[in-house]
This record gives sequence, C-alpha cells and structure tokens, in this order.
Amino acid sequence: MQIYLARNNQQAGPYTLEQLNQMLASQQVLLTDLAWHEGMTEWKALGELTQGKLFYQPQMPQTQAYELPSAEIHHNDVIKHVQVNNKAIITPAKVGKRISAKLVDLLLFTLPQILVTLAFLPRDLIQQAQSFDVNEQIKIAEAMSNNMPSWVPMVLLAYTLGLLFVQNFLISKSGQSIGKKLFKLQIVDATTNKLVGQFRGFFIRSFLFIILSQFVSLFPLIAIVFIADIVLFFSKGNNSLHDRLAKTKVIDISK
Repeated sequence: MQIYLARNNQQAGPYTLEQLNQMLASQQVLLTDLAWHEGMTEWKALGELTQGKLFYQPQMPQTQAYELPSAEIHHNDVIKHVQVNNKAIITPAKVGKRISAKLVDLLLFTLPQILVTLAFLPRDLIQQAQSFDVNEQIKIAEAMSNNMPSWVPMVLLAYTLGLLFVQNFLISKSGQSIGKKLFKLQIVDATTNKLVGQFRGFFIRSFLFIILSQFVSLFPLIAIVFIADIVLFFSKGNNSLHDRLAKTKVIDISK
C-alpha cells in the first residue's frame, strides 16, 4: 500500500503503512494531516481514518484502481506552518542529550530546596560542631526549622505539586517532560513507538521514584537512581532504569 500525505496544500509520499504508523507514533505527522491511498475517493484527515488513534489499520475490500485526487482544494489552516517530514526513521536519543534532559528535570525539582537550605542553614552551629553525628544533625535541623518562616514549607510544597502537575500533563500529552522538550526528546513504547500515556510515562518513570525517596532520604535515593541510569545508558539499547521498568524508550525527534 502506498499512502500519500498533504499539509498546507503540499503533498508528500508515498509512504508504506509501517512508515506512516512510525511517523504517527513519533508525531512527525499529525492527526490533522490529510491522507489518501488506493481505495479512497477523496483526501481525509488522518484522525478520521484512525478514529483518533495514533495507529492506522486500513480496511480495503475494493480492488479497483483510484486516481490520486488533488490536495490543493483541501486547504488546512491548522497545519499550514508545519512541514511534513519525509523520513520515517525512529532515532534513539543519544546518551548526552538524555542526561542533559534529566539534569534539567532534576534541577527544577531540587533547586528550590537547595536554595532554602542554604538560606536558613545555621552556619554558627556548623562551625561549632565537633562532629556531624546524629545528635548534631538533629540540632542543626531543628535550628534551621526554627529560623525558617512558616510559609516557606508551604511555598515549597505548592511549587513541588505544581511542577509535578505540569510534568504529568506534558508527559501524558506529548511524551515529553520539560527537560525532554528542551532537548527535543520523546518517551514512547519500546516496541510500538506509540505514546505511553500517564501511568507508564509519568507514574512509573518519575512519580514512583519521588514517592520512594520520601521514605529513604530525598537526595541519596535520587543520586542512586541517577547513577544507575547513567550506567544503564551505556548498556545495550541505552535504556535507563525507568525505561526497563515501564517498557519504554526515549527517541530523538529533533530531525
């Protein structure tokens, strides 16, 4: 089967069915793009053909030949500023870009807590401390809590919840966290290259580790997970710990 696409009155193709589904999964083509293949009498939006899904399974009971209709009369203002990508190639994300994106997300999560700690840390007690045993650490933590205005923890909590909401929304909608958006990376299913949604994309890959960190100690667990990810990045397939648990992979959509 040869499938043609049209966007902003510009035709592209033909593509195979496999290429089309790969481009749908990686969002190189959109459900608002027009499509035509043998068995159709007119151009239709991909979303109409796939019934809103990112996977197309055509049914072609007819065998007679059809002439490719002109796409010029089907102007689509929604997609006129986007160019159809003629290369249906799924490119795995490079290790450097993945680590950079992860560092951005980690920094967004930890930076406010680091700044608050530095602002209210009782430096006099630290200078006077002979050793940093458990008692000294408790004393320093209590002093920092007493120096800190009551509204600071509430602001930190609101920021953290807001950040989690934004990351959840972005990953659920496009398979991209803030860091991955900056570096043009996308989370997809390891086998089908489709978007994986909220549960696998956000809960298993991110939120689960944040919850677990609260029962251990925030920074040590995050550091351990980050180190494990770096080690796994250089293993076969460049799949991180999160990817292996969620059965996902990260692809580069910059091209």
